[in-house]
Amino acid sequence: MVERAPNEAELDALMARLSNGDRSAFDPLFSALYPRALRVARRRVDSARAEDVAQTAMLKVFARAAEFEAGRPVLPWFYMVVANEVRAVTRGAMVRAQTTLEREDGSSRDLTDSNADPETEATWRELSRALESAVANLDATAAEAIYAVLGRGERPVVESPAFRKRVSRAYAKLRTALGGAYGN
Repeated sequence: MVERAPNEAELDALMARLSNGDRSAFDPLFSALYPRALRVARRRVDSARAEDVAQTAMLKVFARAAEFEAGRPVLPWFYMVVANEVRAVTRGAMVRAQTTLEREDGSSRDLTDSNADPETEATWRELSRALESAVANLDATAAEAIYAVLGRGERPVVESPAFRKRVSRAYAKLRTALGGAYGN
């Protein structure tokens, strides 16, 4: 006999039990939520990283179980945790790719491939100079946030929500400095 998956109300009840310390709710909740996390991850990241993303998201869900407010629906909260993990992984991959290119290149050229044609290299140099100039003209807090996101500086010692807000404001200033969101 195939066991049916819990419906949303049952998931809400399981999560409420877990948030109140009932460890017997862990296994059925994991069995119901992990496949959902894996499906989302597979749609957003390459298959090699999807299982890691799903597993890390599940760890975060269970680590934060005590924060879950009983009586609220679990699925929106759960999908937010999974989406945040997907964003963190994709953002981290972009930063790693950028710094890897810089290290492999061994020069001051940013984001260039040593095998690129001269026109591409010239374009990247020009874009890099424009970015550096725009960041240099930002206030110190905004520049620090941009450099931290790019992996070129230390992340300021502030709470995560405050850092995200700094980055958001810094991006807005950077877009304006670079001519607006659409090059205006």
